[in-house]
Amino acid sequence: MNKRIVAICSLLEQTAWHYGNHGISEKCCEDLSFAEYTALKTVYENQQSTIQFIGYALNFTKSGATKIINRLEKKGYVIRKISPRDGRFCCVSITDKGIAIISRIVENQTIQLENILKHLTSEKKEDIKIALETLVSALQENKESKPALEDDLKGECC
Repeated sequence: MNKRIVAICSLLEQTAWHYGNHGISEKCCEDLSFAEYTALKTVYENQQSTIQFIGYALNFTKSGATKIINRLEKKGYVIRKISPRDGRFCCVSITDKGIAIISRIVENQTIQLENILKHLTSEKKEDIKIALETLVSALQENKESKPALEDDLKGECC
């Protein structure tokens, strides 16, 4: 076993634990699970999204994404409409309440991370950013079920 990879795995686990559902100071995601938060943020960043696209973005099945969207809709954070372009697709949009909670969570996370990293130099912070971007890019490239036309998953709502 490669010791460097084992160390990276351990560091990722620790980061996920501190940045996951319970969050730093137990205030990550208010009344949202981490999966709900991630789905809501996906909708926020992509205006309108199909459930298929949300599932793809979270690496969930369509039925798994549907369950999450059902919970978000029940909480008043998203609304669903049938696509005017293709009635087989369901379009998910964020509500004002959803925008407010995402904005609050992102602001809180940013403040918390700023406090954690305040002793680091700008160069060290940039190194962390680049390393994380590289890791996320490798994860995205390694997704098993990439749709042929990812843009089509987003575009069915237009």
